[in-house]
Amino acid sequence: MSLKTVNTTLDLDLVIINLEYEKLMPPLTKDEYKELKESIQENGLWEPITVNQKNVILDGHNRFKICKQLNVIPRFSVRVFEDPLDEKLYVIDSNLIRRHLQTLVKVELCLERDKIEAEKSKQRQEATIPQEGEKGFQCGGNISTTQKGKTRDIMGSKIGVSGRTYEKAKKILDNASPELIQKVRDGKTSISYAYDMVSRAERHETPPNLPTGIFDVIYADPPWKYYYKARGNPEFHYPLMEDEEIWALKIPAAENAILFLWATNPKLPEALKTIASWGFTYKTNFVWVKNKFGTGFYVRGQHELLLIGTKGNIPTPVNDTRPSSIIEASVREHSRKPDEAYEIIESMYPNRKYVELFARNNREGWVSWGDQL
Repeated sequence: MSLKTVNTTLDLDLVIINLEYEKLMPPLTKDEYKELKESIQENGLWEPITVNQKNVILDGHNRFKICKQLNVIPRFSVRVFEDPLDEKLYVIDSNLIRRHLQTLVKVELCLERDKIEAEKSKQRQEATIPQEGEKGFQCGGNISTTQKGKTRDIMGSKIGVSGRTYEKAKKILDNASPELIQKVRDGKTSISYAYDMVSRAERHETPPNLPTGIFDVIYADPPWKYYYKARGNPEFHYPLMEDEEIWALKIPAAENAILFLWATNPKLPEALKTIASWGFTYKTNFVWVKNKFGTGFYVRGQHELLLIGTKGNIPTPVNDTRPSSIIEASVREHSRKPDEAYEIIESMYPNRKYVELFARNNREGWVSWGDQL
């Protein structure tokens, strides 16, 4: 609880920035910071910067930094708190009321606030629990429990979001990579999309067993892992696998079988090793020519390879069903391959037992395996 509030002026060199408090403050974008700086430069500082009795900033970190840059003398509002936890709650609440916050940031602050409230509740309970030797003492305490209902709905209502959205955001904060969390914080990736990525990664940790049975046509699009960062990085779209994990898969292939394996150009050596590791011999390839170019390291890629490998004595297609080596098809969702590939494979090898590995959808007449189904 705040005991008192007074307005004053301070020597700027005596003002302290608490890194823990500053971390709780969602950063402004470059445009927001520029707009705030121009406003202070033209109109001065309208709202005082809040500090505690030790001159530690509680609210107004950006305003303080801008005032120092512009040599503007700000007014300060001093708040004195009896309990350090109340002070931290004030810092969080000062940020939660800001309208520009992304939902993930609101949930992050709400979770931090809940931790503090839980600590305060624990302190209150400890203060009221009879000690050993006192009347009413019970081993283990006498804390009662109450029915909370759906916690996610209660927490979500505190920050103006649905319980489901709150639940998704919490899962992202608990499980997503720092890079993905930052993309959501910056508004570059939606909560729903990031939640799907986290859920897929969980399924990847306990992948489904490979399909039972023996198949003579294998179609696969492995989730290759890249070791450099580029725009459109696959890790933001689906869980990836190490090359060694892909090579170690025990493919349910018949003694006489054919493999159709998608490979991007940077991963061609790894794809050729995959063919060999799965017991096939490389024969030839298709080229998928896309209607627009995408990302790339040396060049902007506009094509992908569909490699063909064989095992045993599977025959080559008859002359009438041998297709052109070029597949021309439009780009759709990230990494989704053209449906024409199914039709080509079925035409080349009709009436076979087909299996698709790392599938994204089911197709009639095929067995589909993957963690994105």
